[in-house]
Parts: sequence; C-alpha cells; structure tokens
Amino acid sequence: MSRYPAAQTLARLKDFQLRTVDYVFNRLYGPNPTSRFLVADEVGLGKTLVARGVIAKALEHLDGKVDRIDIVYVCSNAAIARQNVARLNVLGQGDFSLASRLTLLPTQVKDLRKNPVNFVSFTPGTTFDLKSRSGVMLERSVLYRSLRGSGFDDAGLLHLLQGPASKDGWEHCAKRWEYPLDAGLAASFRAHVHGDAPFAAQLAAMCVAFHTHHEHVPSAKNEPRYQMIGKLRQRLAGVCLNELEPDLIVLDEFQRFKNLLDPNEPSAELAQQLFSYPNARVLLLSATPYKMLSLNHEKEDDHYPDFLRTLKFLHSDDDRIVTDLQGQISEFRRELLSLAPERIHELGARRDALASSLRGVMCRTERVAHTRRQDAMVTEPPRPAPIRVDDLHHADLVIGASKRARARDAVEYWKSAPYPLNFMKGYELRNNISKLTDTEEAELARFVYARKAHLLRGEDFEAHRPIDPANARLRSLFGDTLETGLWRLLWIPPSLPYWRPEGPFADTTAVTKALVFSAWNVVPDAISALCSYEAQRRAVEGLSREIRNSTLYDRLKPLLRFGRDPDDRPIGMPALLLQYPSPTLASTLDPVAETLATDDPPSLSSVLEIAEARLTLLLAPLLRDAPADGPQDERWYWAAPALLDGRAFPKTVAWADASDGWRAGGADRDEDPGAHFREHVEMFASALRHGIPPLGRPPDDLARVLAEISLAGPAVCAARSLRRVAPELAWDDAALLTAASQVGAGFRTLFNVPESIALLRGEEEAGSKYWQLALRHGLEGNLAALLDEQVHILLESEGLVDHPAPKRVAGIASELRASLSVRTSQLNVDELQPRPKLGKIDTHNFKLRCRFALRFGDLKDEKSEARVETVRAAFNSPFRPFVLASTSVGQEGLDFHVWCHAVVHWNLPSNPVDLEQREGRVHRYKGHAVRRNVALGLGRRALRAGWHPGDDPWAVLFAAARAEGKGDLMTFWVYETEGGARVERRVPLLPLSRDAAQLERLKRGLALYRLVFGQPRQEDLLAHLGEQLTPEQREHAVNEWRIDLTPPKGSA
Repeated sequence: MSRYPAAQTLARLKDFQLRTVDYVFNRLYGPNPTSRFLVADEVGLGKTLVARGVIAKALEHLDGKVDRIDIVYVCSNAAIARQNVARLNVLGQGDFSLASRLTLLPTQVKDLRKNPVNFVSFTPGTTFDLKSRSGVMLERSVLYRSLRGSGFDDAGLLHLLQGPASKDGWEHCAKRWEYPLDAGLAASFRAHVHGDAPFAAQLAAMCVAFHTHHEHVPSAKNEPRYQMIGKLRQRLAGVCLNELEPDLIVLDEFQRFKNLLDPNEPSAELAQQLFSYPNARVLLLSATPYKMLSLNHEKEDDHYPDFLRTLKFLHSDDDRIVTDLQGQISEFRRELLSLAPERIHELGARRDALASSLRGVMCRTERVAHTRRQDAMVTEPPRPAPIRVDDLHHADLVIGASKRARARDAVEYWKSAPYPLNFMKGYELRNNISKLTDTEEAELARFVYARKAHLLRGEDFEAHRPIDPANARLRSLFGDTLETGLWRLLWIPPSLPYWRPEGPFADTTAVTKALVFSAWNVVPDAISALCSYEAQRRAVEGLSREIRNSTLYDRLKPLLRFGRDPDDRPIGMPALLLQYPSPTLASTLDPVAETLATDDPPSLSSVLEIAEARLTLLLAPLLRDAPADGPQDERWYWAAPALLDGRAFPKTVAWADASDGWRAGGADRDEDPGAHFREHVEMFASALRHGIPPLGRPPDDLARVLAEISLAGPAVCAARSLRRVAPELAWDDAALLTAASQVGAGFRTLFNVPESIALLRGEEEAGSKYWQLALRHGLEGNLAALLDEQVHILLESEGLVDHPAPKRVAGIASELRASLSVRTSQLNVDELQPRPKLGKIDTHNFKLRCRFALRFGDLKDEKSEARVETVRAAFNSPFRPFVLASTSVGQEGLDFHVWCHAVVHWNLPSNPVDLEQREGRVHRYKGHAVRRNVALGLGRRALRAGWHPGDDPWAVLFAAARAEGKGDLMTFWVYETEGGARVERRVPLLPLSRDAAQLERLKRGLALYRLVFGQPRQEDLLAHLGEQLTPEQREHAVNEWRIDLTPPKGSA
C-alpha cells in the first residue's frame, strides 16, 4: 500500500485530462516505456493539472521502489513558477522549494537527503546558464558559508567572494543575514572542493592573496578572482544536481529554453546532466513545443527542423528513429499534395501510421473539435476604425518629423500609437534628434512648432481637459471600454447577479476586460496612460469642485479613516463596520436563497425589504429598552451588530481581543502612523462584551442600514463567500473571521483610492456619508454575487482545494486583498517643447497615473517578473485594471481569462498560430465567457433544483452543466448557449489598410495549419490546399485528415 495514493488527486481531474494522465503514465512507466514524453495540449486546457496527475501517479508508483523521490519542476520564469507550483504540490504539506537558480538550492530545501519526497523548482536562465561569473550576492554567500571554517583563510575567502558588492552589503549578507542552509548540501560541496586537491590548493592560495581587504582591486588580480567565483558556482551547481537524484523532471513551456535540449550546446551541459540522470523520466509541457507553423520569411525559426529537433530529444537522440519518422512524414505529404479521390484511403492509412508513431512520445488535445461551429468558441465582432481628419494632421507631424530626424518611415508608428512623439522613448525617431546638426535640429524645431497643437501638453492633463484619442485604434478601444460605462465601475459585474443591477451597473452587465496585444513597445504605454487618464477625468468631472491632476491625492484624501475627534473619541467606527465580518449578519440572510423564487432576478428594493423585515425581528429584543426620545444616536449602526454577535457568537469576543486576531491584520498595510485602528477595535470589542456607555435613540433606518450591510458589507459578504468553500468552519471561527476581515480591509483600501472617491462622490449628493456611498456601490453592483464567484475561482486557481479549511480561507483572502490593494502606477510622458527661435527642441516630462489600464511588462529579469505577477493577479480579479496592454513577449503559460474574454489585436501577427496563441490566453478553464454562458443557460433554474443554504452556487451550476453529459471539455472550456458570450477577436481595422486582407489570410491559415503539422515548406502546402479546397471542403479536410494525437480512450 503506497503512502501516497493518487486517487484523490485524480478524482479532481476532468475526463480528458485523466485520459491524458493515464496515457502519459503508461508511456513513462508501463511496458516498453519511453524516458521522455511531451504533452502538447492546446493552450488553456490545463497541462499543469495533467502534470499534477502524472506526479501523483509517479509518487504512488515509486513509493517503496526508491529511497526517496525527487520531483523537479523547471519553467521559463518565476511568474509562471509562482502561478503553478501550488497546483503541482499533490501532497499538500510544505511547499515546492522555489529556487530561482540551482546554486540557491541549499537555501530552499531542508534535509534533502532525509525527506522521503522533495519538490524543487528552478528557472533555467539562472540555473543552467552560468555565464555571469559573479552570480548574485546570495549565491556567493552560500559559497562562503559552505566553505568557511574548512581550512581556508576565512578573511581571504570573505574578501575573495565579495565580487562587485559593497563591503557593508556583502558582509551583512555573508555574515549577519540569517537564512536556512541545508547542512547536507553544504557538506557535500565542501567535500567536493577538498576532494580536488589541485583546485583546493589554487583556492587556498587565492584566499591568502585576498586576506587584506582592498577597496579597489587591480584588474590583474580581479580577473582570476572572477574566474574562481565562476568555477565555484559551477561546482556548487553540479553538486546540487548530483544530490538531487531526480526521479521525475517536468519541463514547463520548454520551448523558451530549447537550447538546453541540445547535447551539443556548451551552455546545456548541466541541463543534459539533469535530463540524463539514470532512470529519471522527463515530462515536457508546451502548447507550442516547436514552431507550429512557419511561413517562408521565417527561415530562422523553421517548423520542420524545429520539429525534428524536438523528436530527436524525445527519442533520446536516436537518429535512426527520427529518420524513419521523416520517411512517414514525406509519404503523408505526398498523399496530401495529390488529393486524388482514388488515393483517399491511402491518405488515411498514412495519417494513422504517422499519428501512431508520434503518439509514442507525445499527445495533444484540442478544443476546436468540440465546438458547434468548429470555431473554438471564438467570434469576431466587426471593429471598423475610421480615420478622422485630425488624425491625418497627426500623421503629417509624425511622418514629417521622422524624415527630418533621418528615421525610418513612421507610418506604422502613426497607425499604432497615439501621440507617438510623446511616448516613443528609446525609439530611433527620438534618439536621432540628439544626433542632428544645429541646422537640422532648427529645421525640425520649426516643423514641429507649426504643428504643436498635435502634441500632448502637461497643462491640459493638469486641468483635466478632454484629450482627443488622435488614433483610430485607440478611439475603437475607448468605444469598447470607456464608452460602455466601465469607467463608472469599481469592478466587473458578476456573471450571475442575485438581483437586478442598478446605478452604474444597470447597463453594463455584458462588459468584460480587454487584453490588448501590439507589435510595438510604444503602444502599451500610450494605451495605459490615455485610457486611465480619461477614466480619471470623467470621474473627477462629476465632482462639485475643480481638482487638478497633481493635487488629486491631496484634495481627495481617504475618507474611511480611523482617526479621533478633538475630544479624543474614535471617529471611524462606521468604516470599521465595513471590515467587520459580523457572524449574525452573515448567517441570518443568504442572498442566494432570497432571490431564487423566479427565473428573473428580483429588484434590489424587494430583496432589501426581505432583509430589513428579518433584521427588524432580530433587533426587537435588543431595542426593547432603548430610549424612544431624543436625538438619533448613530453609534447604533456599529453597536447593534456587536451586541447581537456578543450574545449569539461568543467566540467573536475572543477573536476581537486576541493580539493575533482582528487587530493584527485589519489596518491598511501602509497605514499612517497617526491611525488608530486598534483603538477602534478595542471600542468595538467593548460593545461585543456589552461594555459600552448607554446608547441614545436608535436611528429610524437602523434595520435598513444593517440589511444593506448584510447584503453588501465587504467583510460580511466575504465571510459568507469564504464559508461556502470551507463549511467546516463555524461562523465565529477565528480563521474565518480573520480572513473575511482581511478582505474587508482590502475593500477599504479600494474605496480610499482618490479615483474611487471621485467616482462615488460624483454619483451622489455631496453631503452623503461616504461609507454609505461605498455600501450603495456594493448593493448596485451585486458585491455578494461577485465575491461568491471570485472565491469559487480562487479556490482552484490557487491550488487550495485539498488544503485544510483555515489555509483555504486564508489563501483566498490573501489573494483577494492583494488584488484590491494594487497601487496606482505612474508613467512618465514626454512633453516636447519646440523652440524655433533657439533652433532646438526641449523635452520635459509629466506623470500620469495608470489604474484603469495597465501595461503588462516584458518578462526580462527577476525584478520585472515580480511586478508582472502583481499586475497579472490584479487583471485576473474583477477589480481594476480593466484593460491590459502587452507586446506578446514571454507570456506562454500565463492566464488572463478569469474576467476577460476579449482579445484586441492592435497589430495582427504574421502567423495564424500566434493569433490562436493570443486568444488562448483568455480561453481557459472556467473562463469569463464560460461562466456567463453557464449562468445564462442554467442559472437560477439549476440553483433552485440543486442548491442548499450555504452551498457554493458556482459548484452547483458547474455540476449541473456537467450532468448534461457533454464531456468535461464542453462543460468547463467551451460551454455554449444561444445568445451567450464568446471569446471575442477584436481587430480594429483601418480603412484601405492591408490589415483586412492579412486577417483573411490568417483565418484561412488557422483553418488549415493542423493539416500541415510536421511538414517542411508549410506555407507552400497551405497555399496549395487553400487553392484546391472550398471553405466547406477545408473544414471537412481538417476533421478527416489532420494528425490526431489525442490520447486513445482506455489508454490506461
């Protein structure tokens, strides 16, 4: 009996994923096994979950057969690693050791040799490529701490390993910074160094030479120093690799580090050592393991040799097998080219033979065969982008300036970017200005000055004046986002509102976020700056007083604060109420139960009446002895829930009193020193204990306000939503209360952002209390339904399904709070000031805030990966940003589908597979379009039939969808319903541009590229098939003749 049964993990997989897991495991560990296997499922179908299933079965299989089991996960960057490692940890105890580089493994694992199972994750760029001889300071600190006291001159060793770091910084890291260091790995490294006597002697001599610290080391001494550091890092990496003893190696999105698969690549030596470890199995994951389709101009990245290289690696560099496969590919191509009716049978035979051979080392599942119209649930709403007269003036400016600056033709810049001269930092056009002669710069200054009306000016933004989009594509994006009313919302409306949305949400029920892909680096900056500014301008416009851009944060200070009045009394108790998860208010009313009577959602007022009537009865005993005369005492708004909870839920009192309870984590993370959050909690705790001074006459609307809090109070709604996925927890369990209060604190951060204040203040009379405006936005926007939906998604996406209830709610709450607390970023915009009299152009910059729209940065280094992860998590929440603009670089494997089903192709790619890859970012498991369709098609009818109080409504809905028997791919990835949502391919087409013809070519290629899989000269074959087949025949051909690598049924 294995200590690691796989059944629980496998039970959570979808049917097609389970079939893949069984097939892969059988190929890796069954009869006639292969040591390497590729899962190439189409983007978004859950390859990480397949890997999780394979890991679970491998653990079960290997238990008792090896002394310990080491699972290694290698992925292209830390952002993907952080997204996936929690999902891969099938044991649910401890975490993956997430070392960004192999040499840091000693700091990330504990007792490697003693653990029965080790999970280790690396990123390849810093693990296997040791070109940077000095590495990072922490690496050198590991070297120092591993070798000190082992016979070398310790002072010299310290100075030798300092490298480029400052003396103070280095000594802090090496000597004073306490971090764990695996003793076994350190001992193995020491033994390795001392075991090579000549090398140890060379190191000892260098340590003596560096005994005395020198501020400036001469280059003659520095060069040998860095060579030694490089050798030490190489040896430490080798020792760590040997100590690992990998059993299963998972290479995720490996196409981004394919050079490591080449045994002849010098930089791949360590990687090859890992992949070739005796008895190790290698599982490769990638939707695009090789160039899926290469066009004739893409010679440097040709599909055919790329495909053969991948096959060679999968067959452990066996050239004989690869040669046989080439022959099969050629025979299939010959039959495709003939398309003779009498040869159709032969074509099918060649297809089947080739597919059978390939399935020995790879498999692929695709969703396109499961949609009604063979279109993978993608729609293409028309997006004409007409050009206005003023746009042509901007073209004149950009093209004329480019010519005078001796830069290349700027027509594409003008077509793509609004105000390119203001945003094109680092481009040739801007860089060349500094290289012009005085005469040339004077001519350029005169030209630009005559057209300065078409440049951005800081003073216009400062005064919140309207700014012309000045670009047809940006105008189209404004139409799809700002003009739909998105700027009036703090979150995307829920897919299944419990009551009819009101206020700004009334006409925005069908909106979704937008993911924009551009070929030009300048575009994401321009989009994020101008979209965010316009959303801010419209919000500020609704205020009764004028506010300048630079004073926005000074004039609109947080209104939900924990301060004290001149008499030293807390004044933020109503704000505290928004982040207090009252067990009474959460448990007395379930919005789902109150809204299921009819197929159509009821009105908000009718739901409030039900809630008010119930709370009136609940308050009656409490108010029996309350004063009937005198002024209304508003303290009742916060005191009543406390008094009710103190009686009915006594554990709430202990939670509020505990130092690690409410008071520990409810304040903003960047709360100012003068805040008095804890004092407010202490006053609230007194009310829980019934220890507050006598209260005056209760407000007439007390029951109504408490009803509003019950239905839209952030912490109350969070408690209810969290308990749906952790029903084991009592309503007053400390873990639940802490998690819900964390979410409430996140909402307080959101409501305190100046843009939010402007938005909510602009919607109501100036005299309204702000905490009630926040509640009103929650009521109008169905906050209770929103949190139910997002909590359901986070439970799975954060890999928390199998965790204990306290960890479940804590993990979800942490992610929710983080997405609610994303800081507004700032972008520097250049203001060009042409001075014709002086013959020059001056440049100054001004700052614009970006929140409504953000740039998704290129994944170039570890720091950018951390920033990128924060932005990705925010975009995958229902909160802002609502637009994410990117340049497609480095995003394989990243999800953007949770609240987005619209992809804007700002610039069309050259390759149809790239088009599919972009759209695959938002077409994933339980994506926004799928949830909207499940809600529309099943909705309240399914809930009436299968929901019980306290249930997760989305679990019930998806169970009902699954019960329709269409298969899991149809249920969770491509659920379609009449009049429902679809993944939107938005292409803003300029009139008379080449884009329309290019789009048609891409779509033709998209329909046929699966037929030319594995073939040389793919574009020629595509063109031939396109000419020979009608559109109807193309669809039939793809269905009948494509190489189908779907795992066979019953493959276990």
